[in-house]
Amino acid sequence: MSTSANASSDAVYYDPYLREIARNPYPVYRRLRDEAPVYYNPEYDFYAVSHYDDVKAGFANHKTFISSRGGILELIKENVQMPPGTFIFEDPPLHTVHRTIVQRMFMPRRMINLESKVRELTANCLDQLVGRDDFDFIADIGAQIPMRVIGMLLGIPEEDLQIVRESTDSRLRTEEGKPLDYGGQLAMDASFEQYIDWRIDNPSDDVITELMGVEFEDETGTRRTLTREELLTFVNVLAGAGNETTNRLIGWTAKTLADHPDQRRELAADPSLIPDAIEEVLRYEPVGTHVGRYLAADFEFQGQTVPAGSAILLLVGSANRDERHFPDPDRFDIHRERRSPHLTFGFGIHTCIGNVLARMEGRVVYEELLKRIPEWEIDVDNAELSSTSTVRGWETLPAYLNGKKPTRSAAPAATLVTGEAPDSVAGEWQVTIKSPTGPMATTLVLEESADGVLSGSQSGEGTTTPIESASYSDGSISWTNKITKPMKMKLDFTGQVSGGEMTGKVKAGFMGKFNFTGVKLS
Repeated sequence: MSTSANASSDAVYYDPYLREIARNPYPVYRRLRDEAPVYYNPEYDFYAVSHYDDVKAGFANHKTFISSRGGILELIKENVQMPPGTFIFEDPPLHTVHRTIVQRMFMPRRMINLESKVRELTANCLDQLVGRDDFDFIADIGAQIPMRVIGMLLGIPEEDLQIVRESTDSRLRTEEGKPLDYGGQLAMDASFEQYIDWRIDNPSDDVITELMGVEFEDETGTRRTLTREELLTFVNVLAGAGNETTNRLIGWTAKTLADHPDQRRELAADPSLIPDAIEEVLRYEPVGTHVGRYLAADFEFQGQTVPAGSAILLLVGSANRDERHFPDPDRFDIHRERRSPHLTFGFGIHTCIGNVLARMEGRVVYEELLKRIPEWEIDVDNAELSSTSTVRGWETLPAYLNGKKPTRSAAPAATLVTGEAPDSVAGEWQVTIKSPTGPMATTLVLEESADGVLSGSQSGEGTTTPIESASYSDGSISWTNKITKPMKMKLDFTGQVSGGEMTGKVKAGFMGKFNFTGVKLS
């Protein structure tokens, strides 16, 4: 079976990397359910199913829809080697062993006992917004509270949490319209090792300490503890999932309630409705719109066979709005009768292990927020949707109160000197990296010796490091910078110079490639 975008000019086309679809995928999902419930994309060679029953069947049948090739399309297509301990991308029996270890740390009783601490830090965060005319739901709430909660669970010092969030977030970002290039391996953030080393000598009441002490019987029947590599992977997975999902949930709840102010006022008047509202947001705007699987055997959907060896996307965002299970599915309704559960957290053995924590955090945030700030509007002109092939959510979501929309004037453009490639690039440059977490300004100082050898330094994030392997010839420039903050990483810059301008790309270790621009200052 094949449904190609080129079959006819009006054929439905689905591409998980297209921003124009990501901004509002639901009309495309409806067409897929009606016209191509078993869809094939020849450009990226994957199948997709969009009916609720088909998506649920894919989740339920873990023997055919295997996870060990990854849950992300790029991972599946690259056949990326998974580090040991990546329990979200494992199959039984290994998945069973690893999930059992983690599951007991996220039992509902433990999460209930955690709620008072979550409420306290939430209140402290939100108190800082009271009296302001505007704030950003992501920068001021979504990027703060989940990060602190998972940091508290893991035992990571608060002063390091921002670095952790930027690291985990960046590994999910894609360039617009392009798949993420994993380079054949799923890299783990090695900076977590310092926290593991600290806990070896300073055990505490946190998840890292608990993971180090867990004894279990592995898939070979051997009684042992986690290896260091497994432990590092566990911490990476938990930190990433703990930040990403709840951050996006907070953002979508803010945007959806702003779009439905009457229902928001109901929640402010009766907070007992908030848990149902969170469930409806999870259905209406799922943070993960699709999940990938690899087919170990042929499987039939809607009378059509998808062959073994295929990559397939289970379109959760479409399943959650399937009119066969959700009457009037494009209507947001906090009073919706729940005949079928949404599939935002998956189904079966791979149901999201942190779903209880995410639901609790979302509920607590809006219980506390609506006490303090019952009304807000979203500055949609300045809101930015993230670019990722795995989750859909807001990078920035500015809000304003009492009709006081802030006037945002564009920053004055730097004076650029354009022209031919200069004979020399020696001097001071302002180099701005367009990172996933926002523009990062650095200062690059280049010096040229009598024999034409380049050297110098680059400053940013409060540190200055010497550059390495710099070269320039006929307008082409490259240099390497090994930074230690916000994390240890090798940055490889390659670009073109024209007059006083510089443009190019920087390869930032495992985080991928980002654009950069430069302006000569002297």
